[in-house]
Amino acid sequence: MKNRYLLNILVSIGVSLLLLGLLLHSLTGSAELAIIPRLVSILTSTSLLCIGLYLLTGCTQSWLRAMRYRVILRSSLADEEVPGHFHLFLVTLARNMFVDMLPARLGELSYIAMLNRGFKIGADACLSSLAISFVFDLIALALLLLGLMGYQLLYADLRPWLISTIIILLLVCTAILVFLFPFLRWFSGRLSALHERVSLHNKWLNKRLQQLLQLIEDTTASLQKTRQAGITGKLLALSLGVRIMKYLGLYLLFLGVVLPSALDIEREISSVLIALVSAEAGASMPVPAFMSFGTYEAGGVLALVALGASKTTSVLVMLALHIWSQLIDYSLGISGLILFIFVVSKRTAASREEKKGKFRIRFVLAALLPIIGLLFFALQLRDIKKMGSFRPPKPGKPVLNSVLQRPDQPILTELRGFVIWSSNRSGNHDLLMLTLPEQQLTRLTSDPHTEYFPRISPDGSKVVYCRSQVPWVSQRNYFGWDVYLLDLASGASSLLAKNGKTPTWSVDGKKVFFQRQGNQVVQYSLADREESILFASGKNILQDSGIILETPVLSPSQQSLAVTLRGRARGTFIGNAEVPFKQIGGGCQLNWSPDGTFLYRVDHGGRGGNSFYQTNPLTMEEKLWYDAPGEYSHEYFPKLDPAGEYLVFGASAGGHEHDTADYEIFLWKVGSPMETTARLSFHTGNDNWPDIFVY
Repeated sequence: MKNRYLLNILVSIGVSLLLLGLLLHSLTGSAELAIIPRLVSILTSTSLLCIGLYLLTGCTQSWLRAMRYRVILRSSLADEEVPGHFHLFLVTLARNMFVDMLPARLGELSYIAMLNRGFKIGADACLSSLAISFVFDLIALALLLLGLMGYQLLYADLRPWLISTIIILLLVCTAILVFLFPFLRWFSGRLSALHERVSLHNKWLNKRLQQLLQLIEDTTASLQKTRQAGITGKLLALSLGVRIMKYLGLYLLFLGVVLPSALDIEREISSVLIALVSAEAGASMPVPAFMSFGTYEAGGVLALVALGASKTTSVLVMLALHIWSQLIDYSLGISGLILFIFVVSKRTAASREEKKGKFRIRFVLAALLPIIGLLFFALQLRDIKKMGSFRPPKPGKPVLNSVLQRPDQPILTELRGFVIWSSNRSGNHDLLMLTLPEQQLTRLTSDPHTEYFPRISPDGSKVVYCRSQVPWVSQRNYFGWDVYLLDLASGASSLLAKNGKTPTWSVDGKKVFFQRQGNQVVQYSLADREESILFASGKNILQDSGIILETPVLSPSQQSLAVTLRGRARGTFIGNAEVPFKQIGGGCQLNWSPDGTFLYRVDHGGRGGNSFYQTNPLTMEEKLWYDAPGEYSHEYFPKLDPAGEYLVFGASAGGHEHDTADYEIFLWKVGSPMETTARLSFHTGNDNWPDIFVY
C-alpha cells in the first residue's frame, strides 16, 4: 500500500509541475511580447489578501456544489450507496479542474468516472445528477442576471443585451428540462418498443444497443425519482450559493489584480460581473483550447472593451485573472485528486503479487514524470527570471560617512564637463547630472516612469534616453520603451521614437540609432524625422530570427555594428550588412572607441567577477583594460568621453542585477593608475548607465 501511495504522489507531483510549467510557458510564449513585462508586473503585484479570499470562496463553492450533488444522489439512491460529503467534495475539486481543462465540457466525464470507479455509483445516477446540476446552474445564473438587471434599472443604466441574454438562458433551461423529463421518457419508450420489433443479427451490436437502452431507461428513472423528491427549493438555494461564491471570488481576485497596479478599468461590480459571465461563456464554447486560454480572455475582453476599457488593459486584466484563477483552481483540483486516489486505494484490495511486475514499470514511469515536470517548470522560471526584476528597487539612502565624500583628486578638479546617469534615489529611475569641477548634482527629469540609458550628443547640448511606457519596466526587457530627446538648455523632453531602446548618436549628431523589439537596429534622422532599419534578425547576415540584439552601437564611420547577441546566439560580435558577423568574445556591452581603433566590453574575470577588456578589431588582439582595485570591482556600463580620455562606469560591491543592485558611478582617466579612480556617487540606491561630456 505504501508503494501505491508513493506512486500516486510521484504522478501527482509530475502532473502539477507540468501544468504549472505550461501555465508559465503560456505566459512567456503565447502572450504578445510587447505586453509581457506589464503582465508579469501585474501578476507579481496582485494582492495576496484577494488571492486568499479567492481560495476561500473557491473551497466554499466546491463544498456547496458537493452538497448539491449529494442531495440529488440521495433522491435516486439508497443512503448507504451515496458517498460522504467529504468524498464528494474531493470529486468536485477534481471535476472542476477537468471541466476547465477539456473543451465542450468533456471534463464532466471525470465526475462520472470517479464516482463509478471509486464508489460504484451507477452511470444513470451520475448522469442525472450532472444534468440537473447543470440546469440549476443556468437557472441560478439567470436569477443573478435578473438581479443585475434590476440594479441597472434602479440606476437608469439598463443594457438591452442583458435582457436578451436572460431570455436566451431561460429558453435554454426550458429546452433542457423538456428534453430531460417528458421527451427522454417518451424517447426511451419508443426506442424500447422499436428494439423489441427489430432484433439486430450482429450479436456485439445488439448487446451494445441493449446496454444503451438500459442506460437511458435507468437515467430516465433516476430523473423521475429526483423530480418527485421535492428538493427543488433546496437545489435552487444551493445553486445560488454556488454562483454567488464563484462570482464573488472572481470579483475579489479581479480587484486584487487591478487595484495594486492602478489599472484604468471599470471596477463597479455590475460591469465586472458582465465581463466575468462573458468570459465564462467564451470558455464554455466547444473550441479545443487548452485550459480555456484564449476563449476565456476573448469573451471577457469583448465585454470590457464594450464597457469602455482599452483593448490592451482588458487583455492584461483577463490574462492575469485567468492565470491566477487557474493556478489556484488547479492546485485545489490536484490536491482533491491526490486525496481521492488515497481514499479509493483504501477501498480496493488487490493482490500485490499479481501486480508486482506492472507496478515496477509504472513506478519507473511515474518517477520520470516529476523529473520531466521539474525540468520543464525550471526552464519556464528561468525564462521569466531573464525578464529582470518585476518590481522597482528600493530608493536607498545617501551614504553619510564623511570618509567617502568626493576627495579633491586632480581628475575632479582639472576636468571641465559633466556626467549624466540614471538613478532611482528619488523613488523611480530619473536622470541626474553631476557638473565638474563644481560637483553640483542636479535632477534632470522627474517623470513617474522609468528613465535610463542617457547618451549625450556630440556637442553636449542634448541627451537621448529611454522612458518606459508604464511606470516600471526592467532594463532586461526589450519591450515597453520609447526613445526621448532632452534639451539641456530648456530642460524639455520630447518623444523621438515609439518602441525604442538603448539609443546612441552618430558622430555628427544628426542621427540617432536605437534598438527596437529586441531584433532591429533603427536609424532615426533628426532633420526629416524618418526611420530606416539598418539591421534585423532573420535578414541579411543575421539569418536567425531568434537572435536578440542588445546595446547595438555603430562604429564612428557607421560601417560596422558592435552588438551583444542573446537568444539563439550569445557573445559580443562585430559585423556589417556585407560580411558575416565575427565574435569578439563573451560578455556584454560592447562599444567602439571614439576613433574606432579599438573595442571595449564587459566580461568575466578580475577581482569582483567583472572587468573591462579591450580588443583590436583588425588583429583581434585582446587585453585586460581596467579592473578596479577596491571594494567596488564588479564593473558595468563603461562609456568613454568623445575624446577617449576619460572612462565613466558603474561598479558594485558584488550585486549584479542592472536595475536593482547598489551600483556606484566612477571616473577614471585612461592610462592613469587604477588607484586614482574617483567615485562620483554616494548612495545605496541603484545608479547606472553613465555618460560623460568634456568641454
